[in-house]
Amino acid sequence: MLDINHILVVLDQEHSEHIALDKAIWLASTVNADLTLMTSVYDPHGDNQGSLERDTKELIHKSKVERTEEWLKDLAEKSVAAGVTAHCKVSWAKHLYDAVMVIMHHDDFDLVIKGTHEHHLVDRIFTHTDWNMIRHCPAPVMLVKQPDAWKHNRVLASIDATTMDPRHQVINDNILAFAEHLSDHFETDLHLVNAYPDVDVAFAMVPEINAPDEVQKHISTQHHDACSHIANKYKVQENHVHIMEGDTTDVVPEIVEAIQADLLVVGTVGRDGLSGVIVGNTSEELVDKINCDVVVLKPTDGVAMEDHDE
Repeated sequence: MLDINHILVVLDQEHSEHIALDKAIWLASTVNADLTLMTSVYDPHGDNQGSLERDTKELIHKSKVERTEEWLKDLAEKSVAAGVTAHCKVSWAKHLYDAVMVIMHHDDFDLVIKGTHEHHLVDRIFTHTDWNMIRHCPAPVMLVKQPDAWKHNRVLASIDATTMDPRHQVINDNILAFAEHLSDHFETDLHLVNAYPDVDVAFAMVPEINAPDEVQKHISTQHHDACSHIANKYKVQENHVHIMEGDTTDVVPEIVEAIQADLLVVGTVGRDGLSGVIVGNTSEELVDKINCDVVVLKPTDGVAMEDHDE
């Protein structure tokens, strides 16, 4: 059974606003979870490879860590005031993402929460923390856009209903299970969105050939039937199922805005290498296109619930 008991909150000392903490406190108080606040600290002068004397390096290292621990403890008081148990962890790491992975290796967390902002191509090339977490973090990742509690009580699950890829099929179940679980906890409306391709676009590459009407109708029917099956499985109301023709990165933001979704739940298979930079994962493109919070799941997150009828 899916549950959220332990939440890791990733905080960046360079940002004065900590929207991830505000959202995490609200979330933890609702699902009765505890929080672990973490960040990284680093100074080349205090690194083992530095050229200073050992005692000096250790002094710098200790001073940096202790000051950062105090900073986290001050932030943790906000959690305590809200009745939420909070722990603090500081990792000595040059990159925040590396610190996250070290902590995840030693402790089990059901959800990782981090504040995010608009990303640019240069961020992706130079392994931005958010993108690394989306691809590799061994737990669902929530990227927070707004610090406030959800206002409209709507969770939107984005799936590829007709996929034949086993990894994407696992992701579909993970997405719906996670979205359903949050909807139950927060008494929100669960919505489902699915985009299907416009064959006219493909045939436009060959102007002398028109797309047969029956092909587009067949594709549409396939997606409607598949979505109906999934909606029944996860008890999504018929009028909360949104099936549209077009690209996912265009359709999903449109539905997010139309229903005023508070949270979008999506999946990724974590494309690596140069292809991941140039082509981009759909989930990563969506993060930059919408204004609500986003939870990104991977096939290995293993959050799918086992008590649904097939």
